Amino acid sequence: MRIRTLLAALFGFCVVVAPATADQNAPRRDVVYYGDRHLSLPQTVTRVATTWEAQNAVIAMLGYGDRIVATTRIARSMPVFRKFVPSIVNASLARTGGSAGVNVEEMLALRPDVLFVTDMLPPAKREQLSQAGIAVAAFRANSIDAIIERTLITGEILGGKAPDIAKRYAAYFENNRRRVRERLEKIPQAARLKVYLASGAPLSTSGRPSLNQDWMDLGGAINVAENWFHDRPNASGTALLENVVASDPDVIITLRASDVEAIRNSAQWSMIKAVRNGRVYANPRGMFWWCRETSEEALQFLWVAKLLYPDVFADIDMVVETRAFYKDFYRIDLSDDEVKEFLSPSE
Repeated sequence: MRIRTLLAALFGFCVVVAPATADQNAPRRDVVYYGDRHLSLPQTVTRVATTWEAQNAVIAMLGYGDRIVATTRIARSMPVFRKFVPSIVNASLARTGGSAGVNVEEMLALRPDVLFVTDMLPPAKREQLSQAGIAVAAFRANSIDAIIERTLITGEILGGKAPDIAKRYAAYFENNRRRVRERLEKIPQAARLKVYLASGAPLSTSGRPSLNQDWMDLGGAINVAENWFHDRPNASGTALLENVVASDPDVIITLRASDVEAIRNSAQWSMIKAVRNGRVYANPRGMFWWCRETSEEALQFLWVAKLLYPDVFADIDMVVETRAFYKDFYRIDLSDDEVKEFLSPSE
């Protein structure tokens, strides 16, 4: 109980696992989260589904990757995920359409114990699935704290060893936050580097408030797009190239390696400092892109801080950090080539 009290103080939430109840069929347990959301679950979760791309990585980290019976097209096609969770290739598609879509017919046929979705799922569909006996866990998103919160709640939902892994993860995340903060204190605000994020396309980016803004803040980056999207959902949108050029970022980070080449080879981007100085990088990617809603976010801001301020972070070796993280939390041993590909994706 002391652990849950501490987590509530840190992240402003509490998960309550009610005593197990039993009916004539099978024992059940109840999980209450966000204060007013209730899920009724079997004692042992054996069938998991998610319409949320990055949630697959959280589920795998918590030891339930091989129990995913329905997933997303991107997660099912990710080479790393397929290698370390080979059963993902047999999973059905849980989603249709955009991020708020769900393949209701497939879910009713598969009958997963729990379906993980974003809060964007329409209430009518959520109710339809719940009425069919499927526990629908809908979560908040688009911030660092929401990732930690969601991981802890997911651990309680999955049960078994998952809650302990989730708590260790939260402690690891906070330790990384502390390590970075202590070193960044040595760098005055005037010496901080300006960063532009190309999030999925060269002119797609995010401002404040957003998950991308959060990891830039933690990594000591000045987001040149911070004030560009106050009136947009999730503070994200399509930037004007003239604004990117005028902001003259010191570093550009892209979601895809192909965008690195596109920006480096573009005459329109050539006058930007980051391009002139060869400081355009593809974001690391493992089970998922580190900069997204994945539990791998714990490495994202550490990588950014090391990338921007190598002298101050000289004692941080991202090869060592990456290998240790995946060994400890995903129980996989990465080869040198795999670590290299995680940190510098080729595609």
